Amino acid sequence: MLLNNIVLRNFRNYVDCEVSFSKPVNLIIGGNAQGKTSLLEAIYFLCTAESHRATRDGELIRHNEAGFYLRGTLGNSSNDVMSLEAMKRTRGQFKLKKNGVLQTKRSEWIGQFNAVLFSPESLVLVKGGPAERRRFLDLLISQIDSTYLKNLQKYRLVLRQRNELLKQIRTTFVDAVQLDVWDKLLIAHGAAIIIKRLEIFHQLKAYAMQNHQKLTGGKENLALTYCSTLEESEIGFLETKTETEIAKDFDVALNASRGADLQRGTTLVGPHRDDFLIELENAEARTYGSQGQQRTIALALKLAELELIRTVTGQDPIVLLDDVTSELDYKRTEYLLNVLQNLSAQTFITATHAEPLVHHLNQPNVLTVENAQINHTPETNFK
Repeated sequence: MLLNNIVLRNFRNYVDCEVSFSKPVNLIIGGNAQGKTSLLEAIYFLCTAESHRATRDGELIRHNEAGFYLRGTLGNSSNDVMSLEAMKRTRGQFKLKKNGVLQTKRSEWIGQFNAVLFSPESLVLVKGGPAERRRFLDLLISQIDSTYLKNLQKYRLVLRQRNELLKQIRTTFVDAVQLDVWDKLLIAHGAAIIIKRLEIFHQLKAYAMQNHQKLTGGKENLALTYCSTLEESEIGFLETKTETEIAKDFDVALNASRGADLQRGTTLVGPHRDDFLIELENAEARTYGSQGQQRTIALALKLAELELIRTVTGQDPIVLLDDVTSELDYKRTEYLLNVLQNLSAQTFITATHAEPLVHHLNQPNVLTVENAQINHTPETNFK
């Protein structure tokens, strides 16, 4: 489905704004701090029920206001229309509505309206720690597999309980045998998470390497390797194993780590501590890649996410690209624009200047943003 329009009320710096999107490609132009990124954030929030920038919903409320409200209308070629609403009051609960019906859980929202976002914050995929890359994988897989999301939620709950018990054993001398019950549950959900991550990572890796080749003109070689705490070395050996075999490996690893877990008061092995290694020309990109190279890798991963969602669901996600050409040289920008031009997905692109984007994109819908006010600008104004 395509986003036809969106309403923003007291969201970030927006007071009351409504904007329609008449074309698949939307180019959003404006200076810094005018509201470009906030518009993309609002679209992303409607699709995923979370922000890529805020840690709390309250941060999204305009200063000194009582709450925010978002409404989006989506439609398809069959003239089916869907209404999405998100609202949060300063002292009230967060609410989501689909076609006017209140949704009881955020988790039920995930995967219904897929979106892929690239922003300056996406660089943490390369520059950040393992938690950022795990979060990327978890959100991606959760959008396309509800069973994975349920296993992930149950695993996190069991992990919290096990860690609490570890602390109690250390301080009050509770019988450590009680860990056996939590270990069985942790292994069951953890093995399911690992096997699904391996399956999706294998596909993601192929798409990311292909996109990276396009973005660099084949001049740089990207390598991605999933790494697990179940083994001291890379997880390549586990790629050929069944879920049952991985569960046995997890059991062995937990038993071997129990002494250290008790000493530290936390669980040291499992998918909650996994990572994937990103290398460029056989060197770790996090340490040795330039800013432009790191940005290109993050973009390749995001484009791979798009292709994977499309392949699995049969539908294009909404694509949101914030300040996408910043710190890319002319060649990389040219390759990127060629890739964007061939996308069939509805795309939203922000930039401080229309050039060179407007001339490389086929009849984009050009919007200008100033002081959180959005206006349509004829493409001819840039010729």
